[in-house]
Amino acid sequence: MKPIKIAIAGCGIVAQQDYFPILALNEIREKIEVTAVCDVVPGRAQEMCLKYGFGSAYTDYEAMLQNADADLIAILTPIPLHYRQALSALNAGKHVYVQKTMTTTSEEALELTRIAKEKGLILGASPGQMLDRYHQEAKRIIDSGKIGKVCFVRGQGPHPGHEFEDLKGIDPSWYYKPGGGPMMDVAVYPLTSITGILGPAKRVTALSGVAVADRCWEGKKLDVQMDDNTVVLLDYGDGVFASVQGNYVTRSFNTPQFEFVGSKGTLVIGGWMRRDVPLEVFTPEEGWTRPEVPEDGQMQDVPMMHTMVDLLHMVSCVNGDTDLQLGGERTAHVIEIIEKAYESARSGSVKELSTSFLLPEPAANR
Repeated sequence: MKPIKIAIAGCGIVAQQDYFPILALNEIREKIEVTAVCDVVPGRAQEMCLKYGFGSAYTDYEAMLQNADADLIAILTPIPLHYRQALSALNAGKHVYVQKTMTTTSEEALELTRIAKEKGLILGASPGQMLDRYHQEAKRIIDSGKIGKVCFVRGQGPHPGHEFEDLKGIDPSWYYKPGGGPMMDVAVYPLTSITGILGPAKRVTALSGVAVADRCWEGKKLDVQMDDNTVVLLDYGDGVFASVQGNYVTRSFNTPQFEFVGSKGTLVIGGWMRRDVPLEVFTPEEGWTRPEVPEDGQMQDVPMMHTMVDLLHMVSCVNGDTDLQLGGERTAHVIEIIEKAYESARSGSVKELSTSFLLPEPAANR
């Protein structure tokens, strides 16, 4: 089968660290052909084309949409641009993949989802947490009742701040402006994981603020307009709660990313915070055990491969080989949690969630 042709919007930190090096691998080129890249910074897109052997370079996104030979548009730009660029791509008749977070509001996410469905196009958005084999096995174990009723979940989204990125020369200012911040940037991972395993939450409350206002990047003072430290509490009803923290104040960590506490046991997912503890389960009868999780052929030794897993999933969807597991009502629900968390922190009150989605039926019941 011929590779899917994609055009990419954005050649910044995310694109250069997480996508371009993997897209240049021969194993990936057999499935994905990058026909065009676009960036508003003069010369940056051309530099990426020369470095990685991509197709044409553009500085104008609309020009790329009109002229590039592409089946799929991958949007890797700052979050505040996602809605407008995704809408333009859908109206141009293109399938669309959007880096997290898909939009800045749940209303925008639902609108894009509706338009994609009406046009018969595929719209996906990272993060694809539930494409991860350890997440899939964790959900299977929880659905089986092995740890009993899940009573409490702890999820983490820590980051030191983007002024500490290894990649130099790319201004991180937008991360600290409206539309940025750690909730949209990193807490979206645990929120997607927890809702992907437990389903939609009912209510949210949060505390949020700016813990480190004095930030600099390459001698330039950063204008911190977004909270850099947020703690969220989700209410699932029936005495079931989940806490999620997202911040730009964590220089290091030594704890698993997720802990699911049940009435009969505990399940831990190490995530990217503890790769040495990918999945562990405790029950009084067996103690701590590590379930065997089959390899999935996703080149586990490649850094940041999870981003490419998302994109390869999109390719499979475009080819008609699998059903979409990214974006849609699930993503809109996560975005609403983030919106309502900020509202709760400002008002000091609990906020009801209006969005919802259906989880796939547990495998044991199919």
